[in-house]
Amino acid sequence: MHYPIQFITEYYAQASIIFTDMFINSMPKGSRDRGRYTGANRAGIIIPLNGSAKFSLNGTPYYISAGTIVHAGPQMAIDIEVIGEDIWQYAVIHYQVLDDDVGKFPYFNQHFSLPIDDSVLLSDLTHQLMKNYIKPTNISQITCKQLFLKIVEAILLSSIKKNDNGSLMDQAVRLLHDQYVEPITIQEIASQLGIERRRFAYLFERHTGLSPIQYLTEIRIRRAKVLLQSGYSVAEVAEKVGYVDHFYFSRVFKKQTGMSPSKFKNSIR
Repeated sequence: MHYPIQFITEYYAQASIIFTDMFINSMPKGSRDRGRYTGANRAGIIIPLNGSAKFSLNGTPYYISAGTIVHAGPQMAIDIEVIGEDIWQYAVIHYQVLDDDVGKFPYFNQHFSLPIDDSVLLSDLTHQLMKNYIKPTNISQITCKQLFLKIVEAILLSSIKKNDNGSLMDQAVRLLHDQYVEPITIQEIASQLGIERRRFAYLFERHTGLSPIQYLTEIRIRRAKVLLQSGYSVAEVAEKVGYVDHFYFSRVFKKQTGMSPSKFKNSIR
């Protein structure tokens, strides 16, 4: 299940949460673990450390790898199936919420996933927590409480960043669709969004699966096909889809479609 990140942030900010325990487990590729249940009266945060797995809770599958955190509520049926070629290693951090707050915040008893943007920091904090958890000293227990809150904070900040980037990239897509008729550059789009060009290109490709140039070219070529079918000349079409040089437009069109604009136009006729 997916809940708005602002609601999850409000939950962790206002509920009285208490770290209880944790463990780290590894499973070989191709293995499966089922027939168990999460603990009673405590929720768990599942953090991937290596590999990937299908982690089902009460029959709902979550595909977990770097970039995804899953929350499990109490007494939920577990089914874990390792996928891919790597060993699946994960940590489960258990916590409790005071009884008065359980009724106020339903998320304690729910399962849900959160996308994150920075798994390296989270992995480091998780290993620090494990290192202190196994030490039977009062100072280590205090450190565990602090690290637990740092982990929750890191997850929420990373998820907020991930969601903000997604919204920003949706805006980038709209800008490309709105401005493709202009001789726009990727630098200009990045500047409009207030992002450094290389960072923008990285986020855009993660969001759409195409680089900004590939996406812009795809928009222009699709529109060019419609205009060529409508009877416009090659030079007119080039201008209408944002290419100043119609010879360059012809080269791009042929590279994308396997035929020149003129040949495409004649084939339609």
